[in-house]
Amino acid sequence: MKTKILLFATLLLTSIFAACSKDDNNAKLEDSSISAFTVPAKVVGDVPFNLVAPQSTNPTGFTYSSSNPAVATIAGSTVTIIGAGTAKIKAMQAATGNFKASEITADLIVTAKALGITGTLFVATTGNDSNDGSKERPFLTINKAAQVAVAGDNVCIKSGTYKPAVVIKPANSGTELRPITYYAEEPGKAIIDGQSSLPTIASRDGLFFVSGKSHIVIEGLRVINSGFFGILIKDNSSNVIVKNCSTFNTGASGICGANSSFLKFLNNSVQRACIAPGGMSVFTSECITMASVNTFEVAYNTVFDRLVDVNVGGEGIDTKNACKNGIVHHNTVYDLVRVGLYIDSYKSALNNVEFYNNTVYNCISGLSVACEEGGTNTDVKVYNNLIYNCTRTGIRLAGYLSDGAMFNISVYNNTVNNCGWGAGPWENCALLVEASNVLNRNFIVRNNIFSNNKIQMRTKNQTWLTLNNNLIFGANDATGTGTNTIIGDPLFVDAVANNFRIKVGSPAINKAVGTPMPLFDFTNFARGSSPDIGAFEFR
Repeated sequence: MKTKILLFATLLLTSIFAACSKDDNNAKLEDSSISAFTVPAKVVGDVPFNLVAPQSTNPTGFTYSSSNPAVATIAGSTVTIIGAGTAKIKAMQAATGNFKASEITADLIVTAKALGITGTLFVATTGNDSNDGSKERPFLTINKAAQVAVAGDNVCIKSGTYKPAVVIKPANSGTELRPITYYAEEPGKAIIDGQSSLPTIASRDGLFFVSGKSHIVIEGLRVINSGFFGILIKDNSSNVIVKNCSTFNTGASGICGANSSFLKFLNNSVQRACIAPGGMSVFTSECITMASVNTFEVAYNTVFDRLVDVNVGGEGIDTKNACKNGIVHHNTVYDLVRVGLYIDSYKSALNNVEFYNNTVYNCISGLSVACEEGGTNTDVKVYNNLIYNCTRTGIRLAGYLSDGAMFNISVYNNTVNNCGWGAGPWENCALLVEASNVLNRNFIVRNNIFSNNKIQMRTKNQTWLTLNNNLIFGANDATGTGTNTIIGDPLFVDAVANNFRIKVGSPAINKAVGTPMPLFDFTNFARGSSPDIGAFEFR
């Protein structure tokens, strides 16, 4: 009896010690002294700027987050202004050496552009194109303003529904310091209606079409019933920002950038895109598309509501063809009959693209990386994404069609749950590595959580694949064994309610190893010196 009591006490103490080890270790560290963190006030339309790091006794670098992506977003230390308001900018340091993890915040105050000043043109449904475009004598059509607006002008579009006779096509470019901004006086209430006939499918134009222009901002507009693309940026356009807009019921992409550079699509809503009739002979691209764009950001967008496949297209967010130097992050994609996130070089060379901190659910599959027609993908990173409740694969490194070569593909610290239950015997898994091109090199799949999927991991035992240190829970394929695989319940807070944070005692805590390793987690919380497996840090 004494032996049993002693054994029980030993197990209890061991459990308590394991659960508290992260806090106990942290308690031995010193507090950092952080000061001198300020963020300058800005005006809507200001160019992106870099944060100046605070002073700190902890030598570790800082990561940053914004409390309000409708006001400002952050990539690295670069802040992009989205709209008027206040956002708390948080600077965070991970625990290291003798110091605890620490943080400091500062307010970013962004004010709206002043109306009625020289350089502001007005459009109203009660206006007349013979007017001068002043507040008192507005234009009737957005196209009239688009023909006369020059660098530094702001085009204020008053609330109402506009039904253009021809596509809206700006005639002039802005400059870096004097962009041309088209914005809704009341966000979402200036509606451009293509009446499902403008532009035509044959034209492949956009209802709002920026062609070969630069330094243009499109903000707060609602584009509906476009016959083909909703908002289209192409033909060597550059430095164009589409933000706080919404699209609905568009024949092709809600928002598309092609053959251009320095594009940003931020905080937009794209609903029911790619619905042009015509069947499998009509190619409509994807709900949000970046095609052969150099230097881009797609962030904080919501894409949803395409549940019927009526043509070729309709994936959620796609970076494709010769895209390079881009980031896709903090987007939410759901309720699609196709894959939520797609990276596909097609026949071209795609390189240096990162997908992180995105959420995908209720799609046919979560995220795919492919070279459909013999192109190449190089330096692709997929991390901190949350994917759940998808019919087929969660994450797929694809080998279909021409199966082009891929180099340096890293998939790490993602969480994939409850996928593959509606698929056949091949695509019924959280992770599918089927890419088989003999030129493939350096695939890393590490520190992910794959749980409650029909099959957790399936590969072809490729020699150039490192499958290491993943946490799995549920049935697994014999080809998905990997090395240092951790088998156990990840202990989500509440998977039924789609809360995939991990609880005390999770086998994911402190177990992430190797590189690459993200500095922050899905919630932008700094990962410490002993990071956790999966998208979420325990805290």
